[in-house]
Amino acid sequence: MPKLIALDDGHGMNTAGKRTPHIPEIGRAIKENEFNKAVVNFLKQELERNGFQTLLVAPTDADTPLTTRTNLANSRNADAYIAIHYNAYDGSFSAPNPNGNEIYVYPGHTNRAAGNLAASIGKYLRQGTSQNWRGVKEADFHVLRETQMIAILSENGFMDNKREALLMISEDFQKEVAVEHAKGICEYYGVAYQGRQDTGFTDVPNDLPLADEINEARELGIAKGYGDGTFRPNQHMTRAEGAAMALRAYKKAIE
Repeated sequence: MPKLIALDDGHGMNTAGKRTPHIPEIGRAIKENEFNKAVVNFLKQELERNGFQTLLVAPTDADTPLTTRTNLANSRNADAYIAIHYNAYDGSFSAPNPNGNEIYVYPGHTNRAAGNLAASIGKYLRQGTSQNWRGVKEADFHVLRETQMIAILSENGFMDNKREALLMISEDFQKEVAVEHAKGICEYYGVAYQGRQDTGFTDVPNDLPLADEINEARELGIAKGYGDGTFRPNQHMTRAEGAAMALRAYKKAIE
């Protein structure tokens, strides 16, 4: 049976204080959940492609109570609980601030299952964007204490460190962090990580929404591109093209 992974995107979009200082370069502050939610959504895709089931414990932009999150994960008998966060120190850029990433487990669990999962994820976090690896640490956080399954909480940088604050809104960094978590989870559960496959179309990058479905349809012979190697994913389909695709799908189904 596929493992069920509960995914927690930290705070709500408008939770007080959970944001960077004002950043003149972009003319605003960055909310922590801008990063957390994006990573959770990318991680959901990564895990499902690799055969896991996922559960979003805080699927809206509201600050879902922690008890609601952990009760949901417990009621669904999730196998692991992954909470994505971004750290903070003093809330300003004015003084030398810490930097780097770290992963938390419940006290006494560093050398148990949660610590092993944290170490697997940390292994891949250290291979990505250059950051100070602060290690696996222990803390009495609600989501680590009240969950009845393996639980980890990752802090993926510091909001009050200018360089790391700007990483929060980099889609490349968001996807990288998601992939690093997915690789660690796969490794922990003995699953061979499968990255996105090349779609075979020059205008369908691997990170395009539904890229996996487009690639699978191409491999099955249901969806075909144009002579110039494009798929033109945003182009409207004619009735003739729709009939041809439906016929190819029907023939495939009765093979």
